[in-house]
Amino acid sequence: MMRLLLLLNFAAVAAPDLHAADELSQTAYAAGRQGDRAIRSFNYRHVELLPSRHEAQFRQVRDFYMRLRPNDLLRGFRLKDRDWAPGKDLGGAYSERPLSFGQWLAGFARIYRVTGDVAVRDRAVYLMREWAKTIGEDGSYGYEHGQGGHYDYDKFVGGLVDMYEYAGCDDALGYLDKITTWAEANLDRSNEYALPTEWYTLSENLYRAYELTGEQRYDDFAKVWEYSDFWDVLATRGDVFAELKHAKQHPSYHAYSHVNSLSSAAMAYSANGEQRYLDAIVNGYDFLKDTQLFATGGFGPEESFIVPNGLPETLVGIRRGEANVDVRFHFETSCGSWAGFKLARYLMEFTGDAHYGDWIERLVYNGVGAMLPMNDYGMIMYGSSYNTYGAQKSLSTVWFCCQGSLPQTVADYHNLIYFHDDDSLYVNLFLPSAVEWQRPVGRVRVVQETRFPEDHVVRLRIETDTAKEFGVKIRVPLWASDGVGVAINEQTQDVETVPGAWAELKREWSPGDVVTLTFDITPRAEPLPGYVSPVAVMCGPVVMVQATARDTEDALPADSGLRYPADYLEVGADVRINRARNLHTNQELRPFYDVNAGEFYLMYFNREGRKRIALTGVQFAGDWRTEGAARRSEERGASFSAKFNGTAVTWKGRRFDDGGIAAVAIDGEDFGEVDQYAYAGVHVGRMDQREVPFRWSATDLAPGEHTIEVTVIGRSNPGSSGTAINVSGLSAFP
Repeated sequence: MMRLLLLLNFAAVAAPDLHAADELSQTAYAAGRQGDRAIRSFNYRHVELLPSRHEAQFRQVRDFYMRLRPNDLLRGFRLKDRDWAPGKDLGGAYSERPLSFGQWLAGFARIYRVTGDVAVRDRAVYLMREWAKTIGEDGSYGYEHGQGGHYDYDKFVGGLVDMYEYAGCDDALGYLDKITTWAEANLDRSNEYALPTEWYTLSENLYRAYELTGEQRYDDFAKVWEYSDFWDVLATRGDVFAELKHAKQHPSYHAYSHVNSLSSAAMAYSANGEQRYLDAIVNGYDFLKDTQLFATGGFGPEESFIVPNGLPETLVGIRRGEANVDVRFHFETSCGSWAGFKLARYLMEFTGDAHYGDWIERLVYNGVGAMLPMNDYGMIMYGSSYNTYGAQKSLSTVWFCCQGSLPQTVADYHNLIYFHDDDSLYVNLFLPSAVEWQRPVGRVRVVQETRFPEDHVVRLRIETDTAKEFGVKIRVPLWASDGVGVAINEQTQDVETVPGAWAELKREWSPGDVVTLTFDITPRAEPLPGYVSPVAVMCGPVVMVQATARDTEDALPADSGLRYPADYLEVGADVRINRARNLHTNQELRPFYDVNAGEFYLMYFNREGRKRIALTGVQFAGDWRTEGAARRSEERGASFSAKFNGTAVTWKGRRFDDGGIAAVAIDGEDFGEVDQYAYAGVHVGRMDQREVPFRWSATDLAPGEHTIEVTVIGRSNPGSSGTAINVSGLSAFP
């Protein structure tokens, strides 16, 4: 919701031959593309979802949007030149501006592409052509003459490109030409850093238009919107938050749109082949994984990137500076899943690396795949909440941004399960599905049969007319620490299954061959990245939550022994769920996706056994002065030390713009250098992040007594104005 409010404040027939359209697009693509793909998706063709939770969700979304009345969707456009138009206002932001219309065209086009449902295509074509009648002579495309903005234009470009590529509508390119003429003349090109008009997302679909059509104007216009300052700091692994000093009006990162902007960098790499674009998205993913992602794969509490070490605080409410708030949502679920799906798919295609599929998998189960269905009023589960004091799923906003991204996101399931290169089929997700792969030697069909993750077994049935040699590569999830069991026709195979890599099966396949995969989904604890506590409980890629027990055969606990686990649940060797949060006899750990509207759940738990070490129990050497509840020193060689008993320790303090670098040792062993600098100017709306927390942890220590020692080095980050080190406390965990 915050994004839409910001945008509103800042915003100034007969089907053609699809085969022929495909040939045209492939020719243009080959001519315009510079950044080669190591592997490719099936681009919304030849993949079928079989009965499952996700197939049911896809059908539900398709049916919901097909029930929308065209006159209601078109009413705002038709009122541009008349006093009355049929239909009624949908409400919400859509009554003010057509922010989702282009996405609905895109969603219908993709749904048609994966299903072949002509009624869906007919609806999309009708909507597009009726809207096109309202385009102004100047090319303006909104509810009023001259109305348009970066956000809306981007969505229209994406919708029209999809109508051409996936629905085979040649006239979409004519409409794209008209609205681009208006955009070239009218869109503000000041490109202010971090300003959430989302100007920095425009390049992706413009580069897609260039690759499909070969028209230079789209390549040129895409370059106008490249977010070079942001992408370059990622490409060089610079300080992302320090760049906000260049933000004039909005010194904070809107999370979803900045992740989405990386898809523009991806398409810039596809079109132009420059390494810096690829570096930006690879390092951008690492930035997200290492600092922003929750166990669900979600990101962006209150729709913001969170400053270093600030993520745990968002689970209990932010209480510093001007902020005194409980976080309403930790993840803008549909839009955020869409952005994550796209970025991870681009990364997989460009690099061929399997490990990016883990983010997709988490979002499939805990992101968009865990959403409630929309209601007939258009209300949607805008965000997901992860607060440690508990949360509920609920429907909230009416006809905002997420109602636009939802049909695109669920259609994308089809595009994420399988990939291919010339020689091998790649299995990325373990969902009931079928894929047809046309190869020079003939057709191959693979059917995936599974109840994963409710069952730990996945079967891949090979269907060919004759024996054929090709490779099948299977993503070994990062969570599969002991690898994956692989059998062919019930014969165990000696196959290397390294977490985060592809397990390769290369052989001559006969009709009816069956590959059986066996996964270990034993529950485990997963803390936030880089921390000891709090932890989420995971079974494979699925986040488990404490919630009221229900009589069901579909939830994970029924098959994996997780029902009523309060008396025995141990996750890993040394982590137990805090017994202050023991489950009652009417509670169980259930998958987050299994929680219904209004059910109270707990997702993150404090690790039990924490022992605080007050500053009175810390030994200080050198010049340390007291500042509030902390001790601080700039003296080179000054140090503090403390003894603790356990397997993990956490050092807490604050990051400052004059923070320095310290050396850490435990039991005399070097644990590296730690930087306490941070840019201290991140602030927008309810999210005052100018007081930047500091947390450093060491884990997996041998049980027993240890000594930690921290020494001021007298050096600092180039962006820092000093060399100060501070400590406000230490904590040890058994």
